[in-house]
Amino acid sequence: MIRYVSEEDDNDVLLRGGVMSRNLTFDRSWDVALASEATPLPRQRARASRPLADLLRELPKLVTERLPDAVQKAVRSLADQAGRTRFPAPEGFHKRPVEFHLLGLVSRQSPWQPTTDGSRLLAIAPFVNRGALDAVAGMSAGKHMLVSRQEELDNLSTDALAAWDAGDVRVLQDVALDETDDDDYDTCRSGLHAKIIAVEHGHDVTWYVGSANITAAAFTGHNVEMMAAATGRKGRPSGKSGCGIERFLESGFNELCVPYRGGNGEEDDRENDEAAQARQLIEDMEKRLIEAPLKIVCKQAEGGFAWRLEGRVPQSEVEITFWPVSISEDKSRLLDLPATWPLPLSHLTSFVAFRLRVAHPSAEDVRLTRKLPAKGISEGRINAVLRSLIDSPERFLQFLRALLGGFEGMVAWAQGDGSGTSQSRGEWLAEETLLEDLLRVASRHPERLSPIRRLIEELLETEDGAKVIPEGFLASWQAVAEAIDGRAS
Repeated sequence: MIRYVSEEDDNDVLLRGGVMSRNLTFDRSWDVALASEATPLPRQRARASRPLADLLRELPKLVTERLPDAVQKAVRSLADQAGRTRFPAPEGFHKRPVEFHLLGLVSRQSPWQPTTDGSRLLAIAPFVNRGALDAVAGMSAGKHMLVSRQEELDNLSTDALAAWDAGDVRVLQDVALDETDDDDYDTCRSGLHAKIIAVEHGHDVTWYVGSANITAAAFTGHNVEMMAAATGRKGRPSGKSGCGIERFLESGFNELCVPYRGGNGEEDDRENDEAAQARQLIEDMEKRLIEAPLKIVCKQAEGGFAWRLEGRVPQSEVEITFWPVSISEDKSRLLDLPATWPLPLSHLTSFVAFRLRVAHPSAEDVRLTRKLPAKGISEGRINAVLRSLIDSPERFLQFLRALLGGFEGMVAWAQGDGSGTSQSRGEWLAEETLLEDLLRVASRHPERLSPIRRLIEELLETEDGAKVIPEGFLASWQAVAEAIDGRAS
């Protein structure tokens, strides 16, 4: 979601939204995306966009660290505007707005199934399993077509595709999966990554695109997923108009696919069944782990804090290892509760990572993260993290410039990009742009300076901390701070 604001009028806003199956990587994979843009309505709510607004409102609660107040305020504002925006469907579809579907924020007793009255169905996903395949097949009583990866289909039990037409279970042919020869992307692989469900009903067809695979993790609400839907006329297969499944296939997609050919013989069937059982063990354990009553208790200890995970997890054949997300996975332990880690204040966290594993080569490990109720985490933890990273006047100036530069600047600073700042203490005012940027942000978005205000106050509490602040900065900062306070009053 991108928001464009006019320089002349803050109320002149354009939102551009995109729902895509693609990850933010350089992988050369087959993906799908839907993009649309519109201006928020003054007051009226857009019912079709409500799930999108709900996701934006919940995002600050899903991240591993507490977002600054200014960022949370900006996200809430964006969510409010998204909830008042009717995003138009792509050209060729009905004029009704794009309809968003949100999975995962609310526990679901049954799989996501937006319709059951279809007459034809096309489903495309790189990852599939039995339960979700049955749920998707239930969207249509007519012809079914499935496109997935060869290895995923091979790992299904022998009867998992019973609800799908045998001749219409397909995979991408080898020519569509060849790796690129582009030297700039010599480490990138191509493959199927698109997630699409198309359902024909009456004279219309609805296309669902987004992030959800056809798996239990996506459809039962354990993963947070977003799907966007656009509806249009089917049209005639050989016609020049319409958005139907047959027209999509004839436009070139058919040539990319070949019928799926699974393994032969009882031995292959037995191996597939064993692999399916192993993956089912992991899926069952994942669900139990998500629902398990766990909590974190932090207490001050010698040299730092004792971070303790407490609770109960049902016994299983699945091997479970876990670790606080603030440390690396190579320090993970077998799940044996209660368990305690000695951690510094800056590493205290309410997020715990888990890895689930079974002894079968075809069952991939599953990793998941839970945010748990936490007691004893200090309110000053975020500033403790900042103090550990800002250990010199140079790093202080880098942080300030990054803060003024917005998201991209903060990313570069966190990654240690020292570009743009190598001044000594007395030289910070030499570059006029830094002071100009500081005054501009103080005038337009003073809330963005709250983190630097809190950091300065804490640094000044100790002699070593005060040395981090460049000479000449405090006098100018005091004037800026007084101006902000005067504006607020």
